[in-house]
Amino acid sequence: MRKLLPLVLVGILILSGFGTVALNSDVKELSSRIMDYRNLDNERSDYTHTVFIEIATSQACAPCASWNTYIHNEYYSCDYDFEYVEMIVYDHYWDTLNYDAYNWKDIYGITGYPTSILDGDYQSIVGHYPDQFPGKLDLCGNRDVADIDAEMTVNWLGGATIQVDISIINNEGTAYNGYIRACITERVSRYDTYTGDQYSFGFLDYAFDNSISISPGGTYTNSVTWDGNDHQDAHGDDFGDITAGNIQVVMGVFNDDNDWVDETVTARVIGYNNAPNTPSDPDPENDETDVNVDVNLSWTGGDSDGGLVTYDVYFGTNSPPPKIESNESGTTYDPGDLDFETTYYWQIVAWDNQGSSISGPIWSFTTGGNDPPNTPSDPDPEDGETGVYINTDLSWTGGDPNGDNVTYDIYFGNSNPPPIVKNNHTGTSYNPPDVLDFDTTYYWKIIAWDQYNYSTVGSIWSFTTEENLPPNPPSDPDPEDGATDVSIEKMLMWTGGDPNPGDKLTYDVYFGTSNPPPLVDEDLLQAIYVPDTMDFNTTYYWQIVSEDSQGLTISSPIWYFTTQKEVNDPPSEPEIEGPLGGIAGNLYNYDFSAIDPDGDNVKYYVDWGDGDNEETGFYTSGTPVTLSH
Repeated sequence: MRKLLPLVLVGILILSGFGTVALNSDVKELSSRIMDYRNLDNERSDYTHTVFIEIATSQACAPCASWNTYIHNEYYSCDYDFEYVEMIVYDHYWDTLNYDAYNWKDIYGITGYPTSILDGDYQSIVGHYPDQFPGKLDLCGNRDVADIDAEMTVNWLGGATIQVDISIINNEGTAYNGYIRACITERVSRYDTYTGDQYSFGFLDYAFDNSISISPGGTYTNSVTWDGNDHQDAHGDDFGDITAGNIQVVMGVFNDDNDWVDETVTARVIGYNNAPNTPSDPDPENDETDVNVDVNLSWTGGDSDGGLVTYDVYFGTNSPPPKIESNESGTTYDPGDLDFETTYYWQIVAWDNQGSSISGPIWSFTTGGNDPPNTPSDPDPEDGETGVYINTDLSWTGGDPNGDNVTYDIYFGNSNPPPIVKNNHTGTSYNPPDVLDFDTTYYWKIIAWDQYNYSTVGSIWSFTTEENLPPNPPSDPDPEDGATDVSIEKMLMWTGGDPNPGDKLTYDVYFGTSNPPPLVDEDLLQAIYVPDTMDFNTTYYWQIVSEDSQGLTISSPIWYFTTQKEVNDPPSEPEIEGPLGGIAGNLYNYDFSAIDPDGDNVKYYVDWGDGDNEETGFYTSGTPVTLSH
């Protein structure tokens, strides 16, 4: 059966021994604060029961850290009705961390981490797969379950000791047989994840781990006193340092018929609670003056019991100030842009998750005034400067006496006053998008704006660009002038350039075997020309003409070079086929064959060894030639 409020709240104030039971006197405020802890009123209510999730996880597993964060966020969103426990099986080195968790994972044959067991393996998720979670949770929450009701209370007895009482009513007409697992968890775990964050609801030990049998209409009850000093993890570290506000117990009731969960209840200790720490260390300091209007408020908070703390923020120009924010989880607050030269008052009220609160003092601070930005100065180029490069950048000194963010409007052109070319510029330099004209006077002005719309107008400055000069004469020819044995694949290169930085140059190339050479290419942007493959043992002439953006030109001398001679390799040793001996006076035939590596024609000179010599004509390389002797 669905439990509308599965979180049972038990408050115990220890005076001496096991003394008086007491709740916060403001019951309405306490109830509101406990609901704020998890917004249970918004929780999904159409499930047949609260789903019980057990998660096999390891400190050495990176996906486990992400899954811990995801489940934590889903739990506190209250979009789904479930409770969960992180069964931390292994430590950072894959050594067993908790023997009970290690034995539990063998029940389900778990080998991969993280693995989430939903309602006793009615559904499971192996790995970090948020897209599977809603659908599988709905399958669990919408199935039929046995009609049983469970309740649980947890009392803090002091000295790391709790008492857990449970009651399970069987509303069925037949006996209910099953078993229960009640897991003692730390809401903020002592164990951290792979990424260094703390686990949520990290398993410590079982309060109950046993079978149950309930007759029709009957009730099963049990109670256990658990002392953290008597229990430890696999490393021998006991749990004697638990704190009351950090303990939560979640119990699943499993049906023997299918090993699925029919009921889930949760309880946590809210008694024996100290109030949160008094908010202190305000920033801005109390009575501080000349505070920036963009200031963020911050303070020191916390809780001596180690529980979660939220804060109400009171802020305004009146004392006492009004409340403007509730349930802030951090210890900083951004009040937005404030007014200049105004006194503000603020106060922080801290609440723990047990409903206890404490108020800090009322603090105050006064904001400073605002000055306009510094007047733009130190122009570069200097005002009135001449001979300025046509590719110059503009720069200036700006800033703000209050340290405010400053942007600049830039006015620039060859008329006076100059037109605006850019606004909201963030730096103190500007690169005109186009190369400037030669021998031209330009005017420019900077207006500085701070983030509060205060502005300062700079002076109108001017400068005159340099006179245009012709390009540098092309020089340093490669191949060198008069070079010999030049490769027939050689590229032509030279040194160009212009005395006016930023002026654009193009090159016309004259090249050939005649002197003067003809024009073969023009308007080249690089000082390189690649001719077609040249002839062997040939003299070539070449010349370069440089032209700048204003049409001024200059020519190089006419250079020349001679290409390499054609390489001629000897033919191969001839192959001879014919008799090695014979009878004097008889005629014998011999075949001669040789190959020339350059493909040249081949002729043969034969010394017959008897005083006779013979020379043939030229034949195609590799063609056999027959001679008789």
